[in-house]
Amino acid sequence: MEEKLVSASNRVLVIDAGNTQVKCTLFHANTIVDKWFFDDQLSNRGQEAEFIVIASVRSNEFTSSLLEKCASCMPNAEQMLLRSERSSCGVQNSYEEPERLGVDRWLAAIAAFHHYGGPSVVLDAGTAIKAEFINAEGVHLGGYIVPGLELMASSLIDKTAKIRYHSGEASVCDTIPASTADAVTQGATEMALGFIQRLYGKHSDATWLVTGGTSQALMAALSVPHVYDESLVAKGAYLVWQERLEKRGLK
Repeated sequence: MEEKLVSASNRVLVIDAGNTQVKCTLFHANTIVDKWFFDDQLSNRGQEAEFIVIASVRSNEFTSSLLEKCASCMPNAEQMLLRSERSSCGVQNSYEEPERLGVDRWLAAIAAFHHYGGPSVVLDAGTAIKAEFINAEGVHLGGYIVPGLELMASSLIDKTAKIRYHSGEASVCDTIPASTADAVTQGATEMALGFIQRLYGKHSDATWLVTGGTSQALMAALSVPHVYDESLVAKGAYLVWQERLEKRGLK
């Protein structure tokens, strides 16, 4: 493929294939100009993208299908599939096997250090609740992965015979649960809040950054100073894209 002329005017589409949803973020001149969830209308909203940067935690089959769909919708866009590395953008990966660190966790850590410095904690609450720790020198020290709220609740239903309820039965209250639905959903929330509060007690000196679908609701129940940034993974992917092009001498 002929190398593209790269400048601040390039449009870069970042696709973040998470466990539940596939999110698209369009950058132009280092700025996010559009965001949406992936569907068959990809070409209509991202058709001007000259580069497609993909980060996927899905299966190899799903990721290959996604790459093919992108190529079909935008045949002139150059694709870049990201993986976790030993180091990138000034951040060091402390895993013995760097590639085994989830690429979403890796990219969030890169964005956190680049945009907010260290020490910092990234809390990503979605299908799973993940906490990443980055020190002042830019080393991703590691982190935690625990089930998200829905995953905790569904595991009780899947692994027991009589814990059953309809989603509409659950209520939002701050009293002792008096129904199975509330016992499970509020119990899962309390588990998550306890996990976060305990981590904050150990790492209150760090800048706390939160992202993910349920993070704001969880943080609203805690007195934990934090910054909400829903685009950390996309921002990290964009930074890696920039670095790779610089190494190729295209920027």
